Amino acid sequence: MSSEFSYLSKPREKPYRYRTITELIERNTRRFPDHEILIHRGIDGSREALTYKDLNEEASKLAKFLVKKGIKKGDKIALFGPNTLEWVIGELAIILAGGVAVHVTFSVTDARDLWDIFREADCKAFLIDPGKGEAYLDSIFQLLALFRRRRPSRDYKDVDSNDSTILFLRKVDGIKSYRDLPEILKMEDSDIKLPTLYPEDEILIFTTSGSTGKPKMVSHSHFDIGNIELFEVNPTEASIQEKTYNDRPFGWVGGSPVTQISNGLTRVFTDSSVAIRGSDVMAVWNIIKEEKCSKALLMPYFLGDLISMKDYYEDDFKTDIIMSGGQIIDDYYTQVVNIFTKQFVVVYGSTEAGFVTMGSPLNEGDTLEIGDVGSPCGGVELKVIDENGSVVPRGMPGELCIRSRMVFRGYFKNEEVNKTSFLGNRWFRSGDTAIVTEDDRVIIQGRIKDIISRGTRKIMPDAVEDTVIQMGGLLHVAVVPVPDKRLYEEVCLCFVPEKESGVTVTDVKRFCDENFEVRQSADGLGEKPTYFLQFDSFPMLDTGKPNKRMIKLEAENRIKTG
Repeated sequence: MSSEFSYLSKPREKPYRYRTITELIERNTRRFPDHEILIHRGIDGSREALTYKDLNEEASKLAKFLVKKGIKKGDKIALFGPNTLEWVIGELAIILAGGVAVHVTFSVTDARDLWDIFREADCKAFLIDPGKGEAYLDSIFQLLALFRRRRPSRDYKDVDSNDSTILFLRKVDGIKSYRDLPEILKMEDSDIKLPTLYPEDEILIFTTSGSTGKPKMVSHSHFDIGNIELFEVNPTEASIQEKTYNDRPFGWVGGSPVTQISNGLTRVFTDSSVAIRGSDVMAVWNIIKEEKCSKALLMPYFLGDLISMKDYYEDDFKTDIIMSGGQIIDDYYTQVVNIFTKQFVVVYGSTEAGFVTMGSPLNEGDTLEIGDVGSPCGGVELKVIDENGSVVPRGMPGELCIRSRMVFRGYFKNEEVNKTSFLGNRWFRSGDTAIVTEDDRVIIQGRIKDIISRGTRKIMPDAVEDTVIQMGGLLHVAVVPVPDKRLYEEVCLCFVPEKESGVTVTDVKRFCDENFEVRQSADGLGEKPTYFLQFDSFPMLDTGKPNKRMIKLEAENRIKTG
C-alpha cells in the first residue's frame, strides 16, 4: 500500500560489490582479453578500437610512469581533452596510480576557468589530450602560459618546458619538451609497484555548474562507480557482445568511460560535438547501424533530428532500446519507436546522485506524460518537500530529494554550499521541482535554481554575465533562457549600454566570439549566448536588481516577432 506522502523507494536486486574499478577491469581483461571494449568512430568513416588487454597494458605502463614521477595515492590529477581512446588510457592510468582524475573543461578562450579548477583541486599533474589536428592548440597554449605564471596571450607560443607535471596523451607538433604517451609506451617495462587500492577510495571528480559562476566539484569512489544498478554484475560472453552508443563527453558523469568498461559494457562513441551540430544526423545513425548497436543513449535534440528524417527512413535496422534524458521530455520523442528503435526509455539522474529513476520501456502506441521519468532505480529513495523541508502529500509539487549509497558525500572544498545542499540523514536536495503520483511515478516539472538547460548542458547565467560585464561600456547585463524547439532552451544576452558608450549588439557579439569557447568545449556549444538584445533600460526589482522574469518575457516576445 502506497504512503499518502510523496515518498518512493526501491530495494536493490543485486548485492553490493566491495571491489575496486581496477579489480573489475582486470577481471574482465582476463576473461575477454581481445574483446574491443571501446570503439571510436569518425564521421569520415574512421574506426579505432581498444581491447581490454591493450587498454590495461597501456594504462598500467602510464600509471607506473606517474608513480615514478612522484604521484602519490590520493593526489589529484587534471584530465582534459575530447572523447578519444587516449583519454580513457589516461583516466585509467590515474586511477591505477592511486590518483584522483579531475575532469576539467573550459568555456572561455583564455582557459582561466580550467586553470581555476586545477588550482582549487590542488592538482599535482595535468594530462592533456589535444585531439587530432589543431582545434585545441590555441587554448592549450593559453593554459601552458598560465602554468608558467605568465599572463595569457593569444600570441604567446613559447611553450617548450621540462615541466614534469604536464603530460600529453599524443604527440603535438610545435610542443617538443613535454612528455607524451607514445614516448612512454616505448619505454622499457618498469618494476615499480602500484599502490593498493580500496573500494572507498575516491577516483573521479566531476565538475558541475555553480551558483557563483565557479564550477562545483563532485567526487565519486570505486564503490560508487562499481555498484550502478543498471549494469550487469558479471558480464557474460553474450552480454559483452552487445554494443551501446553513447557520445556524451567523457568528462561528464553520463559519459564516464570507466563506468562502462568496468561493468563490461561495450561502448561506441564519436566526438560529442558531432551530434549537437545537427548536420550529420544520418551519418551518426549509420555508425550506430554499422556497429550493430543494440542500445543507444541519445539526447533529445538528436532525437528531434531523427524524427525530422523519419518519413525518408526506409531501413529495417532498429536498436532494441533508445534511452534519453537531461531535460524535460514529452510525448513528441516517442515517435522514434518502431522506426529507429523497438523501445524508448526515459532516464533521470545527476552528477551528484548518478542514476536516480528510469521509466518503463515505451512501445509503439504508448504515450508519455510530459516530465515523466518513471520510478526509482534499485537502492534509491526519493521524497518531495516544501519550502520548510516537510514532505508534501502525493500530487503536490515541491523539491525532489534523493538518498542512496551512490549519492556523493559533498562538494569538494565547498562547505558553505554543502550546508544548503543536504537535509538531515543525508538527503540530497536536487534543485528540481517534482510531483510523486498515486501510481508511484515521478514527474519532473522544472528547476528551482536559475539554470539554463541548452542541449542538456546546464549553464549558470551568472557565469556568462560575469564574463560579459568585463567588456566595459555596459550598465546592466542579464542572461535569460528563451525556448528553443531543438535544444529546449537557448541563451539570450540582454544588455543596457552606458550612456555615450556607443556599445552596440555587434560589439557585444564580437566580444563573446572572442571570449567564449565553442568549438573546443566538451559538447561543441559551450556557454556562448545565441541571442543578443539591446535595451534602453531594464525593469528593476525593489532590491535594485534587474527583474529577470520581465526581461525574459520581453526577450521571448522580441525574438518571436523578430
